Amino acid sequence: MSKVGFIGLGIMGKPMVTNLYKAGKEVIVNDVNEEIAHQLEKESNGLVKFADKETMGRECDVVMCILPTADIVDSVLFGEGGVALTMKEGSVFVDFSSETAAQSKDHAEKLAKYGVKFLDAPVSGGEPGAVNGTLSIMVGGEEEGFNKVK
Repeated sequence: MSKVGFIGLGIMGKPMVTNLYKAGKEVIVNDVNEEIAHQLEKESNGLVKFADKETMGRECDVVMCILPTADIVDSVLFGEGGVALTMKEGSVFVDFSSETAAQSKDHAEKLAKYGVKFLDAPVSGGEPGAVNGTLSIMVGGEEEGFNKVK
């Protein structure tokens, strides 16, 4: 996995990104609160970069998100400047957000039209788990996408 995209830098997302860059991953981030993104850029010694979602889609083989609602996930995927519009065929979108099975299935079906795999990956462990890197992640999706991200 080369660069990882990450959308959503709130209570859970920010520490998840911190753990990714501390593990040596290059991460492109996006959030409505650009201040948090720029803070991560400074802290990471160049491993984290802020970019728009279109750039993220072009540059990352894996894009992850943790957002408050399925409607917001849908918007960052398929809305104006959505990340799905520029993701490469064969890339993977991992959704850590809490959604219903029907909402996840809808996102998977829409992404499949772009040749993008979808992993539904809700997390358990709260903020302490995100900070400590001890989240439990329950993943649903195609094995090919899972193995690419694993």
